[in-house]
Amino acid sequence: MNTTTLYDLSSSKKIISFSGEDAAHFLQGQTTCDVLALKNSDAVFGAVCNPKGRVITLFHLIKHDETYYMVLSSGMASIIIKRMKMFVFRSKVEITDASNDYKVFGINQPLPPAMSSLLAPLKSIKYQSDSELSLLIVATQQYTTAKTDPSIALQSNETDWQLLLINECIPEITTETSELFIPQMLNMDLLNGINFQKGCYTGQEVVARMHYKGTVKRRLVQFHTEKDRAAGESIHCPDDPNSVGTILNSLNIGGETNTGLVVLKTSFINDEALQLDDKSELILHKPTYGLGE
Repeated sequence: MNTTTLYDLSSSKKIISFSGEDAAHFLQGQTTCDVLALKNSDAVFGAVCNPKGRVITLFHLIKHDETYYMVLSSGMASIIIKRMKMFVFRSKVEITDASNDYKVFGINQPLPPAMSSLLAPLKSIKYQSDSELSLLIVATQQYTTAKTDPSIALQSNETDWQLLLINECIPEITTETSELFIPQMLNMDLLNGINFQKGCYTGQEVVARMHYKGTVKRRLVQFHTEKDRAAGESIHCPDDPNSVGTILNSLNIGGETNTGLVVLKTSFINDEALQLDDKSELILHKPTYGLGE
């Protein structure tokens, strides 16, 4: 029997629901994506920014019936719920942690029709149109019924999933990296995570100014290195007094080999091996989706 590998992301992903007659307009004013354009069962990538245009969190947003579900890093969920409730005022919107009602899985292959029928996912969210890397949102009750099926191969170790995201240069924000980057530094404009035609939202002025009047001077790329790196760590090069980049994440993939994502000054990205002032080096890889050059 053919099996389908599902990566259990319960420990790293949570889901927030937004309901009520003002939910769409409320989210439209808080996110980089065009919420009002979402049709039923649509999904979109986006960011919540602070007034300075710095990304507080990244998320995928799903519309199902009249409720919106935000899938985001687990460490950011309580922070976002608290922040969003601060801006509700008189809006008719209810914000709830729906993580107990749904489970989040990663998948890196087409979902077979039989598996789709078995799991009945609320949504399958593809990270990129030309990739099978996706998130599956499944009702907890539905999964409880289906999990004993022999066609499901459950992978509970998230290291392999994180490596898949790193290899495709897909950013994720955690508490260590929240409010460090403008969305374009995370390649959000290249991943369809910013709508530049929508109306105002928190941080929009800074994000739009970079798009229309400036150039993106830092971009997200993958790196390999022998030295352990920490999320949020600044990196420096010899003879340059300023930081040239910031580590977004890092993963040990065996022995002294580490890989991850780094937000780096674009003037340094063309170098195959970036020499750092601590005598180590980063081997750089541009994303397959390109850097909009």
